[in-house]
This record gives sequence, C-alpha cells and structure tokens, in this order.
Amino acid sequence: MMQTVLIISGLLMVASSIAVIFAESVKKSAVIMGVVSLIASVVFVFMKAYDVAITEASIGAVLTTALYFWSIKRYEEQNEELTGEE
Repeated sequence: MMQTVLIISGLLMVASSIAVIFAESVKKSAVIMGVVSLIASVVFVFMKAYDVAITEASIGAVLTTALYFWSIKRYEEQNEELTGEE
C-alpha cells in the first residue's frame, strides 16, 4: 500500500513538473510548483519524516509560492512604469 502511494505521488510530481514547462503563464507555473511541494510534503509524511514535511510545506509550498507571486507583481509594476501603460 505504501509503495503504491509513493509511486503515485512520484508520478504526480513528475507530471506536475512537466506541466510547469508547458504552462500558459508564469502564475500558473508558480501554482503548479507549489502543488509539487505539497505533494513532496505528503511523501515525507508517509516516510515518517514529519519535521522535513513541515519544513517542505511551509517553505517549499507557502513561502516560495508567495515569493514568486511577489516577484511577478513587482516585475509587472516595473514593466508598466517603463512602458508608460496603466
């Protein structure tokens, strides 16, 4: 049972990582990368590495995704200032 869950989780992570490459926008890529981190934290829970799972969920999924969105927002704001669009 546990091997099946780990194999399915691994396949989901690979499929999600490939989906990042073909995503239509950077925001969609950031969300998919957050999902990959959440799947990785679930894998760590199944492996009974609870401290690593908490770290992966908090830093990998939440903090990194928030940082991506903040960076995208800053880029869009600076791009608007340079082009003069509103």
